[in-house]
Amino acid sequence: MNRTTTLTAMTVMILAVGTIAQAQEALDLAKMGAMMRRNQEEIRQYTWNSTMTLLVDDQQRRMDTFTVRILPNGSVEKMQTSSEVAKGKVRGPDGKKLSKKELEAAREFVLRVKDQLDGYLNPMFAEKAVKTSSVKREEGKIILESHDVMTTGDSVVITIRQATARPAAADIRTAVDGSPVSLEVMFDSIEHGPNYPSRSVTTGTWNGMKVTIVAENSNYKLNG
Repeated sequence: MNRTTTLTAMTVMILAVGTIAQAQEALDLAKMGAMMRRNQEEIRQYTWNSTMTLLVDDQQRRMDTFTVRILPNGSVEKMQTSSEVAKGKVRGPDGKKLSKKELEAAREFVLRVKDQLDGYLNPMFAEKAVKTSSVKREEGKIILESHDVMTTGDSVVITIRQATARPAAADIRTAVDGSPVSLEVMFDSIEHGPNYPSRSVTTGTWNGMKVTIVAENSNYKLNG
């Protein structure tokens, strides 16, 4: 290859790299945020089944199944269809057995945490998380990271599949009552429809014990 050909090849390569970089910088977060908002608004037109499993220090204590829908005012309506409570006692960090009342208090705490963290999937906050994010790229993925979305000091990391521009996962970290809590979400999509949280794991600490709610959602059907 002569010098002229080599310089031409190098020029083409530099221009190509520049074009790729320019395309990457041209990511329209406002447009992506608006799309995320529309998706979250569309999912509110569906009714679905949700199985919620309570774990205390990684021991399964209860499993409840619900039919769920979101009312026009934004509140969540859940109709319970089944419930299973594990037998046997759970011991706290001090070795003492927890009473039914204490176990219910732990459950109520983590459900309250879940309700608060699920607020990040609200159309308005979902859009804000995307619009205010910083962007990082990995192979086949776009990683969006934002902070102070709902409360000071929180963080939201959303993983987007680059090929489909659909969300794959989200990781939310914040605090409730001064205690660190987290929500990890995996997304799936309805054929010819919106994305939805197929599985979520909400984790917090109650009286020195790890409490977790695992929610698995399925069977999405349009209302009416």
